[in-house]
Amino acid sequence: MKQYIISIRIVLLMAVLGGLVVSCKKMDDYKKYAEGGEIVYPATFDSLKVIPGNYRVMITGFLAGIPNITRFRVYWNDGLDSLESSIIRKGKVDTIRQIIANLPEGPKTFTIRTYDDKGNRSIPMTITGNVYGANFQKSVDERGNRNILGSIVNTNGAAEISWANVDAYVGVRGMHIHYFDLNNQEYDFIEPMKGKDQVTTLPDINLYKPITYNTLYLPDTVGIDTFTVPVKTLPAFKEITLLNSVYPVANRANDGNRWATPRDWTLNAAAMNQKDSKGVYYGGTSIGDKKIYFEAGWGASAISNGKIHQVVTLAPGNYSFEGDIDWWSVGSKNDTYLTVAIGTNGLPDVSNISNAFSYKRVDNGSRVITTFTLTRQTTLSLGLVLDLADDGEAMRFNSLRLYIK
Repeated sequence: MKQYIISIRIVLLMAVLGGLVVSCKKMDDYKKYAEGGEIVYPATFDSLKVIPGNYRVMITGFLAGIPNITRFRVYWNDGLDSLESSIIRKGKVDTIRQIIANLPEGPKTFTIRTYDDKGNRSIPMTITGNVYGANFQKSVDERGNRNILGSIVNTNGAAEISWANVDAYVGVRGMHIHYFDLNNQEYDFIEPMKGKDQVTTLPDINLYKPITYNTLYLPDTVGIDTFTVPVKTLPAFKEITLLNSVYPVANRANDGNRWATPRDWTLNAAAMNQKDSKGVYYGGTSIGDKKIYFEAGWGASAISNGKIHQVVTLAPGNYSFEGDIDWWSVGSKNDTYLTVAIGTNGLPDVSNISNAFSYKRVDNGSRVITTFTLTRQTTLSLGLVLDLADDGEAMRFNSLRLYIK
């Protein structure tokens, strides 16, 4: 039995000694591989990204750690092409932004290594991204410019451009807009894209110089280059868009039966001659006939110097203030004037109508027009002055509109 136990101990001892020999041999092999000293791997970049562009990309990343990293090299095309750049450390964490140009369109793989001041190189880092070019430009050309739903000049003298809604996946970055103001100051800017209900306002617009625009596209959510389409010119403006001046006219208050007071207009007490059962007065429009509408007689009192107006600020130019008449009932007088006055204080009385900047008496049942010219930006009161007798007189307009000539 002792002999058997001794034999086992001898076998175990030989196994341990054999393991030591093998281990020593492996250590000797490592030393042979690492002959010359310990292998050192410099720090690498974090958060590497490939930002796409037009036949180029930008590689970005963060570098932290010891400050002895002096350069990096980017390889592509299976290592056949490369670019080296120096690194100047400025802080604990530095950002690299490296442009690589003259690349073919399509997916591309890049390998990056960093190098320290002793020539040691890091383990390779691999990252992929896309390069865009003619094929993407073709797709952009097919999409074309972002559609415009409408464009107006408002009562403050500003142009408003309403853009069609677009989804984010379409890749619209924004709209490049060029225009001139009243002082011939030139503006050239990019309006960032909002997907829905986007309106661009251009203040103090020069009505007689073009507004141009074109749409910018990004091939991805981010990019170093935008792709665009040919420039378009906005059609020339033909009208200043007055508020609530065209059928159907909205009201801000009504008697619940027939008469109402129009929204967005200023009316004096004389113009509001329709009284409800509670003694509240209304005037200027009707619930059923949603137009600029006045009646005197048929149970309503006369209207003496009734006035309805709104204030506008206009650029230099030629204008035509026009009323499209729906119904014109004449009794003993029906003195109704389409009137334009300087300033914000409203319109003159009928007896002083000649003091208005521009006016025209309604003398037919179809259309009335008064024209005027401004040599500088001017704020005006614009609307109607009415003297209606209570013997059955009426004025009803389908529209009151201000045109640019």
